Amino acid sequence: MTAPDRPRPTLIERPEALATLAQRLQGKPRVALDTEAASFHRYIDRVYLVQLSSDTETALVDPLAVTDLAPVGALLADPAVEKIFHDADYDLRILDRDYGFHGKRLWDTKVAAQLSGETAFGLGALLEKFFGIRLSKKLQRADWSQRPLTPEMIAYAAADTAHLPELRDLLERRLRELSRLAWAEEEFRRLEGVRWSGPGDGEGHLQLKGARTLRPRERAVLRALWEWRERVAESLDRAPFRVAGNDVLVALARAAPRTPAALAAAPLMPPTVARRYEGDLLEAIAAGLAIPEQDLPRPERRPRYKPDPEADVRFQRLRELRAKRAPEVGLDPGLILPNWAMQEIARLAPRTPEELDAIPEIRRWQREVVGDREILAAVGRVDG
Repeated sequence: MTAPDRPRPTLIERPEALATLAQRLQGKPRVALDTEAASFHRYIDRVYLVQLSSDTETALVDPLAVTDLAPVGALLADPAVEKIFHDADYDLRILDRDYGFHGKRLWDTKVAAQLSGETAFGLGALLEKFFGIRLSKKLQRADWSQRPLTPEMIAYAAADTAHLPELRDLLERRLRELSRLAWAEEEFRRLEGVRWSGPGDGEGHLQLKGARTLRPRERAVLRALWEWRERVAESLDRAPFRVAGNDVLVALARAAPRTPAALAAAPLMPPTVARRYEGDLLEAIAAGLAIPEQDLPRPERRPRYKPDPEADVRFQRLRELRAKRAPEVGLDPGLILPNWAMQEIARLAPRTPEELDAIPEIRRWQREVVGDREILAAVGRVDG
């Protein structure tokens, strides 16, 4: 199957052009949508491009030129127009973060591909498989904050939405043939509740891999290093990891070098970073080491886990049930019953379908696949 040819995309750089586009698209039954950010390059990550495609046209909205994207938000929230995404989760989060926009009547081709049994469900893989279209990988980490956008960037961005309507139709047909469209629709409704969530104030350093294994003094050094990196990255408007990598900061927090020689010899330390920021790094490390003992950051005290052998047995039974059902329906085991959902079921040990209803971690379509009676039998609490 081949996708139909499309006219060249339009670049929207004026408010009146966006208003006209939005009015035109609101008369369409569906619109494909995508966003481009620049977290790989910039300190201040934001939406730098919004792609919109109907069945007949594609437009790229430049938020640097058109600062008021209210028409896009209105379109996203309009229940009369279906919005098609591929992997909507991140797009919906950053649209909420940057503009407070929320979506209604969503359709996600990645979700549909997963539920139809596809094992390679990236957009590039799907377009190549079904339409023979190869998306260039050259611009996967392009700096979308740069202006002007090159013709190559415009073509690349447009391809992310131009073929989604045709892909959506193909996947819907497959889901109908498999009697799984209702499964996808349940997932689409859940996407309407997706919101941005980031680390709490003062906790950014704890998001680094290995941070929570550090001792209190090492955490103090890491926090000082992280705060230094944030200041430098913000002043340069550069992604923080481009100033110094996360693994470098954690390694420095453990080693806490106090001299230029020790800094240069520290594990994972790039020579260019050591030379460029030698004084600042040593100052940050000294600041962390100088914090009084009583002021050191302490690990958050979490409720002590009480071993529950019976719950462990129930969890293992659920794993065995999942392993049996997954190949029967041709889906990834983690898709039909994720570990965190099984853990909650094992912990609560529901006795009836009504008690299963009270566990939000499990979808209704997952219960249909695995079976309520089978789930209840696995946790060993079947009545009657």
